[in-house]
Amino acid sequence: QLLLPLLLGARQPHQLAMPSEREAWVGLESNPTVMTKYARSLGVADGWGFCDLWGLDDEALEAVPQPCVAAIFLYPFSQVEARKRALGTQQPASAPEVWHMRQDVSNACGSVAIMHSVMNNLDRIGEGSSFLDSFREKTAGASSAERAALFAPAVRDIHDSHASSGQTDAPAPTADLDFHFVAYVEVRGRMYELDGNNDGPIDCGEVADGGLLRAVCDHVKAAYIAPFPDSHFSLITLGPERREDDEYADGPGGLRLSPLRGEDGALVGRVT
Repeated sequence: QLLLPLLLGARQPHQLAMPSEREAWVGLESNPTVMTKYARSLGVADGWGFCDLWGLDDEALEAVPQPCVAAIFLYPFSQVEARKRALGTQQPASAPEVWHMRQDVSNACGSVAIMHSVMNNLDRIGEGSSFLDSFREKTAGASSAERAALFAPAVRDIHDSHASSGQTDAPAPTADLDFHFVAYVEVRGRMYELDGNNDGPIDCGEVADGGLLRAVCDHVKAAYIAPFPDSHFSLITLGPERREDDEYADGPGGLRLSPLRGEDGALVGRVT
């Protein structure tokens, strides 16, 4: 069996390729409660929020509130990026209908992933938000780099108000935290991986009848988890807010898909 650690204490990596004088933020905790509050501050409507995916089996997927409109995936940065370089760079898709931005702020990949998730579902989850509507208007037709330049001054105060939240002590903005967030969204029937380290969206293929969540799980299992089965990953979904009375679903054989702690203290959920 494979383990999918949820790493509530994991925060994003310091971007080693960025100049030292580049602005740096405190990395967000991989925590759906923190991310939901962050999204609400941006203007996401009540009733929508993030939740942890506790496994990749059918029972775990069925427990996720639907519709799942986006997913945020956390992976070990150095290990995975080394493999990507060895395999060769995948070229971004020409997809102007997909909202994408570069990441120009160190340790802001969690914030960028939230923005990617929200901006590509704005008509559905953020309609009527003066901030988000205004930001979409200002960035319409802009390049990924131009959007990055507008992002920091627009979101800095919101980020600062949430960056220290969570279950772990907030690290320094310049901390070298070797994990990275990317987002997955569906646009016009195709799934895109949105990474602020790339110049544009990566087309991951058509979303089949199983929907976005199934497509995301199949992709990350093949592209990320299978090559590194002993590494730490987490997957957080964006959809209707989970009610308190259905926080966890029964897993196979009556197993509760509630937090379990491994020997290293990390929260883990079992995956088959």
